[in-house]
Formats: sequence, structure tokens, C-alpha cells
Amino acid sequence: MLLIDGVKYEEWPPGSEDEFEQIVKEHARDIFGEQSIYLDIKPKLKSRSGIGSIPDGYAIVFGEQPQWHIVEVELSSHSLYEHIVPQVSKFISGIRNPSTQRDILDALFQQIDGNEFLRLRLKEAIGTTESYKFLADLLSNLPVVTIIIEKHTEQLDEAVSALAHPQIRVVEFQTFAREGVGLSVHAHLFEPLYKPREFLTAELVSDNMAEKRKVTSRRVTLQGLIDAKLVNSGQKIFSNYKGNRYEAEVTATSKLRLLHDNTEWNSLSGASDHITGTSTDGWKWWHTLKDGKECLMDDLRKKLP
Repeated sequence: MLLIDGVKYEEWPPGSEDEFEQIVKEHARDIFGEQSIYLDIKPKLKSRSGIGSIPDGYAIVFGEQPQWHIVEVELSSHSLYEHIVPQVSKFISGIRNPSTQRDILDALFQQIDGNEFLRLRLKEAIGTTESYKFLADLLSNLPVVTIIIEKHTEQLDEAVSALAHPQIRVVEFQTFAREGVGLSVHAHLFEPLYKPREFLTAELVSDNMAEKRKVTSRRVTLQGLIDAKLVNSGQKIFSNYKGNRYEAEVTATSKLRLLHDNTEWNSLSGASDHITGTSTDGWKWWHTLKDGKECLMDDLRKKLP
């Protein structure tokens, strides 16, 4: 049970690994920090002997000491020791293969270079350095293997202790749904790998977390904009991407329905990620009309108290 301002939230377990992976993708910048790029691409990490495995994603973190992460998303209901140890061991063997490193480098560069939003973010972060050279230098270092799981268990600790890699991080990413409402109003509880610009520290939520501080981010949602009468149910939002115009509609349940494929999304970033195939900031990707003028959804968010 999570209590926020007197409102009760019940723990909500993802129904599948694919569902959990989508949630992680939507909140990648919250996990890895503002100065990061998350790439949902699937190049195989193959050892010299040909044994390989495919990670769930890659993260590039900028700053004074840039790092790259190989990301594995797991559910605690799985047999963690039998699954994580062989899976991550294949990652570790694969990244030592020069041919595999080049394949990953080419895949990351093509994904970033083919996306204007990501290309500009990378150039802003690295300045005059040539993008391909920056990625090549970055990938010459060992990556951080990051395991994201919805519940940290002793079995996970045993699995991690059996891995021969100097940099392994575990992120426990819990989801809580509002009691009596469901997932349409929810909160996430986790400890980010890099300090976000704005965050609220939560009280310790159980005895076994007594020495562990976690962070829960109070995110602005479409429901918040609707409650503030900045957005209405049925309102259209839009964006131009690679010469195409994409439109979405705010539903009565505070979701976004994409008009081109009729899919529904819980967040702006989830919807824009679905279109671009990579991590985006939906607040700065989507536009709408307010008082007859075009504006970013981020401009409406800034009007909230």
C-alpha cells in the first residue's frame, strides 16, 4: 500500500514482460536521467563462438563521464537465477566481440542519425564532437548492465552475485494504482540511476527499506490538464514527423487515441514513442490549439500551479 496525501494506492503487477517493458520505455528518462537517450532496438550480442542474446534496450547517458547501458527488463515471477544468469552472461560475452561492438555501434548511430529529435539531443550534449566518433569511443568502454524489475527479491541478488561483470545495476520499478479507480490514476516508485532535476522523496514504505531511500516522481498527466480545464475530452493534438502529420484525440478516460491506427496510450510520450520507434519527450513532441493558437503540450503543462 502506498499513501499519497491521504489517497491509497495499491501495488499493481504488470501482466506480462512486454507490458512492463513498455512502461519502462515510457519512463526511461526518469530512470536514466534527463541527459540520456533510450533506444528500443534489438541488435544481437554475439560472442566469438556465435552464442548470443538480445537485450531489451540500450541507454546512453551523457555528462562528465558518459556511460552506456545494456538494459534487461524482468519480472520477479520468472525463475530469475535460471533466466538472468545465462542471459546476462551472453551479454557480457557478446560485448567483448569486436564484430558485435561494430554492429551495435552501427545500429545505435543509424537509429539516432535517422531521428531528428535524437540527433539534435546528441549534438546538444556532445557539442562539436562527431557523433559517430563519440559513440565509438563510448562503446569502447564496458557498459553498465542494468536490470529493471518490478520487485527486488533475494533470488535476484543471488543471480546478480553469480555474474562476472564489474558494473551491474538493479532498479526496482514498482507501479501503484489508485484504490477504487485503477491504473488510469497511478504512481511509480523507484530509485533513479541519475538524480532528476525535480523529485520528491517518499517516506520509507516498509521495514525492509529502512536503509534505502526511494524516489517517487509526481508527474503531470493528461488528467491533470483536464482537471485544470487546460485540455478537454475530445481535443485533438498533432505533430509532424518525417513528412507525415500524426493526430491523436484525448479520450474520456484521459488517454490518447492515435487516429491513424486507433491505438490508445496512457501518456504523451508513450504515444509519440509508438510513432517514432524510440524514446521521446511527448510533451515537447505533441502540439495542440489553445485559444486559436498552436502551442506545445509542454506550454500547457507549465500553466499548472
